[in-house]
Amino acid sequence: MRTNILVQYHGGGYDGCFWEWNYFYIDKQGTFHDIQSSGRAGIDNMQDAQELINKDERHTYIYDMSSEQDIETFCKESNAVHVTGVLQWFEDNPDTGIEFFVVCSACGCKMTDCSEIILSDDKLLCSECYAIGSCSCCESYVGDIEIVKVEPDEHYGYDYICSDCKEYHAEERDEQNSDGNYDIASI
Repeated sequence: MRTNILVQYHGGGYDGCFWEWNYFYIDKQGTFHDIQSSGRAGIDNMQDAQELINKDERHTYIYDMSSEQDIETFCKESNAVHVTGVLQWFEDNPDTGIEFFVVCSACGCKMTDCSEIILSDDKLLCSECYAIGSCSCCESYVGDIEIVKVEPDEHYGYDYICSDCKEYHAEERDEQNSDGNYDIASI
């Protein structure tokens, strides 16, 4: 019997959904732990877990929790909301002895505390990367390569904004100037 594994599988779904990802953990001693199980295909006991593992289903993924590479793979290939849910489960169950972590989608740093993580468009971000890649004008996360330096007097006092806001402000200025209204710099 395989131990110290996190298993991701097609579980049952919620109302209106055929299936959703479910998770269980078999610890180093071989004890079954239900992390998330739902619907008719949700697994909540060791016997069903062993049957699933032995079937070697196409939509079943097994991660060795003693392998940092497997944990990183899980973090990068799974839905960010589910990854944080699994991290939360390991935080709530410290007796497992697993040093579970998630990987920042931008810089690759490891985060071990759910409160450190910011979710944005299925990305797991550390607070530093989120701050660097967020537009102070529209407050959207766009990534650090989309943030550009601008003249504050032309962009409502902002020094750095996203390229979309920069373009929008330029169009706004052009429209206001062509209407003979006011110059945005005088506001």
